[in-house]
Amino acid sequence: MVCKFCGAPSAEGAMVCSACLGKLSGELVLREWSADPRSDVRSLGFRSACLRVGPSSQGEVLLGRGVDPYLLVERTLQSEDRSHLPTVLDHYLAGAGLGLHLMGDEQVPLRAKLRDLVQIPDNHDYQGERWGRALLRLGNLLAISARDASRLPLGEEGRRQAFAERAARAMDLYRRAGEVSELSEIARANLAMLRHWGGEHEAALNELKELANTEGVRVQLAKAYWELGMEDQAAEAVSSAEDIEGAILRLRRGCQ
Repeated sequence: MVCKFCGAPSAEGAMVCSACLGKLSGELVLREWSADPRSDVRSLGFRSACLRVGPSSQGEVLLGRGVDPYLLVERTLQSEDRSHLPTVLDHYLAGAGLGLHLMGDEQVPLRAKLRDLVQIPDNHDYQGERWGRALLRLGNLLAISARDASRLPLGEEGRRQAFAERAARAMDLYRRAGEVSELSEIARANLAMLRHWGGEHEAALNELKELANTEGVRVQLAKAYWELGMEDQAAEAVSSAEDIEGAILRLRRGCQ
C-alpha cells in the first residue's frame, strides 16, 4: 500500500506511512459526527457573544471581557490572576458537550482551540473539586480521541501507537482528578472505560460493576456491555435508572 498523503510505501493495511504517522502525534482525532453543532449549547444562543451583537453605528464591535465561555478562558489565561481558571474551563468544556462520565457517544464540536485546552494541565495545577472536574472533562476528550485514532487506517502498529499516546495522557489526568475525594470513583470508572476500549474488557467490566452504585457508572457499564454485544446485561444494568427512557436512549446513542 502507499501513503495517501505523500505517496510513499506504507505497511500492509495502513494508508499512512511512518513519517506521516508521526505528524499525528499530539493531534486530537475526533470522528466526523462529533462536529454536530447541536452538542454546543452556545449554538442555541446561550451566552453567545456573536448573538449579542446587533446593529451598531460604530464601525467596529469590541467584545471586551464578555461572558462567552471561551473568551473567558482565553482572557483568564492571559491574566495575572488565574484563580478562576478551573471554573471557566470547566464551564466551557461542559458547554462543549463533555460530561464528567466517559460514555463514548459525546458529540464534541471540532475546534482548533481544543488542542490548546488539553495543554493547560501541563502548565497549571490547582486544588479543589472544580479543577478536578475540568481534568475529568479534558481526560474524557483525550480518551475519545484515543479511541477514534485507534480506528483510523494506520495499520496494526500505528493504531496501537496512536491509542497508547493519547490514553497515557488521559490516564494522567484521571489520576490527578482522582486525588479529589468527591471525584475519585468517577475517575476510576472513566479509567475502566478507557481500559475497555484498549482491549482489557474483563478487568474493565469488573471495575465498573464494583463502582456501579450511581446512575452515571451504571450507564457506563451498560455501554461497555452493549459494545461487547451483551445486550441483555446492558439492559439489566440500566433497569434501575430513575430516567429509564433517557438511559436507554443514551445507551444506544453512538453505538455501532
